Amino acid sequence: MRPLISYMFTSLDGFIADRGGGLEWVPIDDELMRYANTTFGAADGVVFGRNVHEGFVNYWDALDPSDPSVSELEAEFAGIFGGMERIVASTTLRDQPVGTVVVADDLPVRVRELKDRPGRDLLLVCGPELRSTLAEHELIDRYRTLVAPVALGEGIPLFGTTREPVRLRLVGESAFEGGVVMLDHTPA
Repeated sequence: MRPLISYMFTSLDGFIADRGGGLEWVPIDDELMRYANTTFGAADGVVFGRNVHEGFVNYWDALDPSDPSVSELEAEFAGIFGGMERIVASTTLRDQPVGTVVVADDLPVRVRELKDRPGRDLLLVCGPELRSTLAEHELIDRYRTLVAPVALGEGIPLFGTTREPVRLRLVGESAFEGGVVMLDHTPA
């Protein structure tokens, strides 16, 4: 069984994006890029919400590793990401990109089927609605939340709206030199 591991950046005050949906406040540095390369390199696939998927694909699939402005770490990540299985939860995505599986219905059932396949980790990179839906169905095995040292005041909340409390148990934490702290939780 493949574990589903949620990764999400948040501000200190619990927002995953500013009020306009922007992420310019996320402090990505070389240390975090190395961490992303290790994490994505150890996984088989990524489960996305449609909006996050489009952002990832538009940026990372279009990245030209031969461009001198692209760092080695970014080029490495683009190569890793380009070879990963991609699953997108969307009822509106019509054109299925090459190498991408679109899940439009029976999401909890389909994610459970993906988890039941043999292999390595599945990463969950999505917005709060999809994360909350999968949490309610007890499909997320780990919650790795990267807390950035910034307060936004308002924006898109980490868990959006949940019908029931999501109870978690802290199993680890680590700090990055740039001030980001990763909190590692499992369902309680």
